[in-house]
Amino acid sequence: MYLTKIRVNFFTKIFGFSLFIVLITILINYTFNAIFLEKFYIYRKKELMLKVIQNAKIIYETQSENSFENYIYDVKESMGIEVDIKNKKKNHMMGNHMMRRSDSIENIPYNKFVDKELLGNDAKILYYGEELSKDSGIFVSTSLSIIQAHSHESNIFNIMTALVALIVSLGAGLIFSKRITKDIGYLNEKADKISRLDFPKNIEINRNDEIGDLSRSLEKMSKELSTSVSNLKSFVSNASHELRTPIAVICTHATALLEHKEIEEKEKRKYYEIILKVGNEMKELIENLLTLSKLDSTVFKLKKENVNLRKIIEEALERYDIIELERDINVEISLVTENIIGDPRILKLVLNNLIQNALKYSIIGGSVKISQTLNCLVIENTFQGELGNEIEKLLQPFSRGRNAEDFKFDGMGLGLSIISKALNLASIKYEIEVDQNRFIVKLKILDN
Repeated sequence: MYLTKIRVNFFTKIFGFSLFIVLITILINYTFNAIFLEKFYIYRKKELMLKVIQNAKIIYETQSENSFENYIYDVKESMGIEVDIKNKKKNHMMGNHMMRRSDSIENIPYNKFVDKELLGNDAKILYYGEELSKDSGIFVSTSLSIIQAHSHESNIFNIMTALVALIVSLGAGLIFSKRITKDIGYLNEKADKISRLDFPKNIEINRNDEIGDLSRSLEKMSKELSTSVSNLKSFVSNASHELRTPIAVICTHATALLEHKEIEEKEKRKYYEIILKVGNEMKELIENLLTLSKLDSTVFKLKKENVNLRKIIEEALERYDIIELERDINVEISLVTENIIGDPRILKLVLNNLIQNALKYSIIGGSVKISQTLNCLVIENTFQGELGNEIEKLLQPFSRGRNAEDFKFDGMGLGLSIISKALNLASIKYEIEVDQNRFIVKLKILDN
């Protein structure tokens, strides 16, 4: 037997929580009233009685009888505390008014609070007395029945307060829940679009709370997913387009080797060399495509480290020294600043590609010069042919200049595209110039 899961809306939860808080508050209020209210009231009365008896003693001993009568009248009216004098020698020292309760205080000890119930009713009186002389004393008393008398009214007032609190909670919960559920519904709608690869913009809600944080996180996620999906589509499109030709070449030559068994050994070797060359080109293509995809990714985090620039340049020249030797290129390095701050991965990637391009596209017997001008690292090489207005085009993936096509240089047109993306990712400014037969790249990395 399956239990049906009941869906409780947000307003019901808020109102239920508010109701719980109100009921707990009322319960705590009743508990404190039952346990502590009477004790607190008696404590406060005792404090007042001590002050009154001290003042009464001073007035009784230093001022006139009329002043004393006025004082006890004022105390009774304002504080509900009565003052009595007990005198063993005189039964009416202060007149009949003062002796009306002499029987009540007859057996009350000095310097001790005593509560007594009056005969014939439920009234409870609190007494306290101090000795004036051997034969007389002063007493103060007050009724403790006021709490019991007003307990019914207090209960009614608490019930009314609870009802008002519930009504206010209902209204506040309704307004609050509508506001939140509206924003949550908005975010739910945007999340549903993202799940269908429809990436909305301006998701952020202007709120300084968890809902606002959620909206900002959702917008960030939307942007990163959009970039990742776009990069994936671009990668698949570029890879499928560029791999189609080399795969066809490999399949054609492999088929020829398989079907024509009478091919001479020299011809076979030629086929093998073509397959190996195309396979290496495919390997380089895939590595470059993966590099481009990685640079486009928002996951790539930059580093700031102390980097030896000369060491990176020398390692790049050593890596491509076969090109330098085959084309008889003269390389000249002139650096003043050797240590800079930057991301070593970006710098190695950029300089490897720039130096490879400089050596590859330089004329046979030409030169490559790596130097420093102010805050720029300058890499220039001689080349043949013309570029015209193709510099911007060279920065696009799979784009090659006319000189590369005319002189049949190996390559796929990804080098400068990788360089451009890497430099933009690291916020490194650069310039590409063509001066007569010299291709010049300036990188502003020496002040980073």
